[in-house]
Amino acid sequence: MLVNRLIKPNTDLYKDLSHKSIQFDYLMAWDPLRWFGMWCMVLSGFNIAKGIENRYIFWDWKSGTMSIFFILIIVTIWTVFSSKNPKIPKNIDSLKSVLYFFLLGLSCLILGSFSHSMNIYFINYAPYLLYYFCLLFVFSIDVKSDGDNSPSIIDGNQRLVYLFIACILSLISSLLGYLLDDPIISTISTVYTPFLIVSIVMPMHIRHIQRARIYGLFIPAVFLSIRYPWFLIPLWSLFFILRVYHYFRFKTVFPTFAVDIE
Repeated sequence: MLVNRLIKPNTDLYKDLSHKSIQFDYLMAWDPLRWFGMWCMVLSGFNIAKGIENRYIFWDWKSGTMSIFFILIIVTIWTVFSSKNPKIPKNIDSLKSVLYFFLLGLSCLILGSFSHSMNIYFINYAPYLLYYFCLLFVFSIDVKSDGDNSPSIIDGNQRLVYLFIACILSLISSLLGYLLDDPIISTISTVYTPFLIVSIVMPMHIRHIQRARIYGLFIPAVFLSIRYPWFLIPLWSLFFILRVYHYFRFKTVFPTFAVDIE
């Protein structure tokens, strides 16, 4: 990141900005990291509708409409308010949480698609739902932070079960996307599956889970942005804001594509 090269932690400017960054602690209470996934789900629904209309759509700046922007804002507001409610599941840990995430994911897809078209069958949503459930299982793997040390996986058995389920879901998503002639989700799932396979077959280490989480969101964001480049604006804006905040607040660059090697 350019900022951490220009403004070093031992400078007066850094100390001043670090003090001011405390004012933005409330931002993290809004769970902004979840916005990436929620936005991708909404745009996936939008992509289903646009893809049915024109399979070969590419780099379409004009596709951004007030309706899809409005829905993205509504979903963001929901994420902010739900993050403050302890009764709302944050990970998959019960049948209740599975039902909640199913309804949430389907709602995001339907809202995104209805912003453009209402002539869509449930089967068209299925591969996207499977993929995002795959990610939910990966993010639901229990990880603990050991202070200054690298984070570690708490339960090795849970890790294997969740990764195996995620891998199966990703493979089915890829096959179903291919059968439905949806090049976006079939490609996303196919590209992502090797990350899960590596996490399963390699010795247990946090870096494999970190990669599976990072690229699980990065891959759909990239492929959706190839069709709808305006999506890069909110994605990179939030990414940059979070990195700057974490750098001045905690002297760390986050979010990041780097993983723990040790």
